Amino acid sequence: MIVALLLIHGVSAVLLLGALSHQALALWWPKARGGTGWWGSLRTVHTERYVTAVLVLFCLTASLGAYLYPTFRVAVRSRFLDASVPWATGLFEIKEHAAALGLALLPSYWAVWREPANQTSRRLFTTSLALIVWWNFLVGHIVNNIRGL
Repeated sequence: MIVALLLIHGVSAVLLLGALSHQALALWWPKARGGTGWWGSLRTVHTERYVTAVLVLFCLTASLGAYLYPTFRVAVRSRFLDASVPWATGLFEIKEHAAALGLALLPSYWAVWREPANQTSRRLFTTSLALIVWWNFLVGHIVNNIRGL
């Protein structure tokens, strides 16, 4: 059961990473007039359509991570400390704090996208969440791969 939930957690993290990255790219680098091709179509998305997906996926991913966390804390953390890789535990703890900050940012993120706001606020909140999600995704992979080795 834990493995299945871990896989669902990973898939939801990948979807969240894609949605936030796509939204941030379109916010920071909008399509130029007359531009065509793959990059042009990637940048012409309606950024406001990603908000609900980001909110749901962030909450789902964080909830699954919180459910799986005690297993990591009890079973895996002691192995890292015994194997003399305490930095992996430290990275994971920073990941926890980043996820908590991301959850705290979600209401503000939702508010700036719900009401007509200036582009700077939307960029700030979207980029902050994207950086948090990228950090958590990379650290999750590193810690999982160390555990597998």
